[in-house]
Amino acid sequence: MLNNINPADTGSWKRLIDHHEDIQHSHMKDMFTIDRERFNRFSASFEDIFLDYSKNIINEHTMALLVELANEVNLKDGIEKMFSGEKINETENRAVLHTALRNTADDPVVIEWLFRKARY
Repeated sequence: MLNNINPADTGSWKRLIDHHEDIQHSHMKDMFTIDRERFNRFSASFEDIFLDYSKNIINEHTMALLVELANEVNLKDGIEKMFSGEKINETENRAVLHTALRNTADDPVVIEWLFRKARY
């Protein structure tokens, strides 16, 4: 099972709230004027997926705080548990099937389900 950590109870969440107070009146136009590399720094691509998050009121400090929050709630551990098929759906006491539904590999995702093995 997952560690149930409420993000709103973490120190990094509180720092994000304080940070919001600092940047909430920032203007997007000014952010692009000040930082000519903003688009390059706040966008990412992988294969045929492109994500542009440069048009959000964020800066390097925002991103550092979000990474801190992810670490504080053990997001990496949760992702690993999801991909390994651990029972992280506490409501139904079973593995989640998000990765199985999108599996295009030759290796099937095998999970334990009601005393039998199911293949997806």
